[in-house]
Amino acid sequence: MNFLRFCKFKPESAKKKIFHYLNMKKSLNFAESFKYDDTNLPKANDMFSGLKQRDKLGRRVMITRIAQWDPKILDRQLILQVTYPSMNLMRLEPDTQINGWVCILDCKGLNYSHVLAMTPRLIKTTIDFLLNFLPIRARGFHIVNNPFFFQPIFKLIKQLLPEEARSLIMMHGKNMNELHRYIAPEYLPECYGGTAEDAELPLEETYSVVKKYENTLKDFLECEIKDT
Repeated sequence: MNFLRFCKFKPESAKKKIFHYLNMKKSLNFAESFKYDDTNLPKANDMFSGLKQRDKLGRRVMITRIAQWDPKILDRQLILQVTYPSMNLMRLEPDTQINGWVCILDCKGLNYSHVLAMTPRLIKTTIDFLLNFLPIRARGFHIVNNPFFFQPIFKLIKQLLPEEARSLIMMHGKNMNELHRYIAPEYLPECYGGTAEDAELPLEETYSVVKKYENTLKDFLECEIKDT
């Protein structure tokens, strides 16, 4: 059903989406490499979280903090491994299937080791994972606290995006009033000019929910394209 919702109940489009999903899963070696456990969570070092409340449009809001990323410890495959369970969990939520999700990318603390790690391959894989892999619709990517040298990366990201997705990325710098045009401050923590208390749900806590649906989520992993 989530593939149909994503494709606005067009069977042929849903079929293409499913095959793209299965092909990418195979190319990333998901079935062997991805597990629904918290073994690699310490390596994420609080890099990922989400807001406990949906925004006024009913969307999930996820947060990524670059300052917490150590590229020597958390490579491309591990980034996908630690985020896959919680992202996949969202596809079980009818409200998220309908309303989608948004991301805040906090670039505070971005340094040149991060920039060197942001290879075209990493950026392309991340874009494909977020936009084309899971059947949940991304509604916006909001970049905040970005330093001046982030501009070339931003241009590269936009070049790798499909034309229709380029408008999804917005760069706000330190201007949280601009961010509030898209996500109201009553849903945001204080660090983003918000007024919500105890607003965030750490990635670790989502894994306790993942455990409840582990069998269903494992079915997603084990689905394969059968030879005809």
